[in-house]
Amino acid sequence: MQHKNPPSTPSVDVERRSGLRLAAALSTGWCLPQARAADAPALQSVVLATPGPGGSVSAIPELAVKIGADRAEGLALRLKFVGGGIAIRDILSGNAQFGVIGISAAMNENLRAPKLVALAAVEDRVPLSLMVRADLKSQVRKVSDLFGRAVGHHSNSATTMNNGRLFFNLLLRQHGLTPEAVRSVVAGQSYDMQADALRRGMVDAVMSEEPFGLRMEEEGLAFALVRLGLPDTPLGLPGEGFLRGTLIGSAEGVEANPQLSQRMVRVVQRTLAWRRDRSAEEMVSALGLAGVEARALTAMLRQYPRQFSDDGRFSEAQIEQSERFFRESSGAAPEAQSYRVASMIVDRWAGRKP
Repeated sequence: MQHKNPPSTPSVDVERRSGLRLAAALSTGWCLPQARAADAPALQSVVLATPGPGGSVSAIPELAVKIGADRAEGLALRLKFVGGGIAIRDILSGNAQFGVIGISAAMNENLRAPKLVALAAVEDRVPLSLMVRADLKSQVRKVSDLFGRAVGHHSNSATTMNNGRLFFNLLLRQHGLTPEAVRSVVAGQSYDMQADALRRGMVDAVMSEEPFGLRMEEEGLAFALVRLGLPDTPLGLPGEGFLRGTLIGSAEGVEANPQLSQRMVRVVQRTLAWRRDRSAEEMVSALGLAGVEARALTAMLRQYPRQFSDDGRFSEAQIEQSERFFRESSGAAPEAQSYRVASMIVDRWAGRKP
């Protein structure tokens, strides 16, 4: 947006109107902070890495910036949209102070060394959908029909075992298949990349996070074979109720600057409280979405009414489910079997609940 320079000699009428507006504002006191903006402390710049944009895991960070929850805590939040594995590297290298990612990725990183800590719960559900290409509807009617087919994963790396891929492996085992029974393809973490993979026939199906799956369905690209995380239709997968999107920081960074970590937790809590008290349509409007993107996110918020945490507190039930998921999806590795989520949770600001 271009701003025009004001004229060097404003007219008397303009000065009079401006003076009247200022006098009226001062009489109510509401604009005193603006009047003293020059004296206000500068906002502290903070980088937060998260997968996205447009997915459920990045929705709360994106909303925080839109509604000014960061500025209310004296922060200027800059979002860096990257894959979960890259987000972790950014946090550990200092390129980002925080991340909102799936907690299981942070748990896996901590098997090497306990460097990451969880500061607040963001998501209460795991909104993942197994979407099958629309032209295969008569051929793929159950998960076992994917035998030998190419399945895409919302990842930017063939070596990253993210939540979607781990849950897909559990889903395969539930239907009598091993992970090797299908061909795994990297389909990217943006809607455009996943949709393009379906259009070009690079994949027969994709394990995608919402609201991408709902958008694929509306655009006629794919149909949902399985939806994970719907509150009324559990699939019976181990650890299905696990904590997913979580505010993550480095243990070193939190220890060095606890005040910043506390303010970042408050940003998340402010945003969660704003979302809790407003309709799906209000959240979509605040994010500035329109068209099919707006319809898909609205549908997600309605189908997953308990998608996001109400208050950022860690749930004991979710912690137990997260450990179960981690054990079941990590094979027989003894370090994974003995890992405890509690060892990485810093709940001094967010708190706990049953």
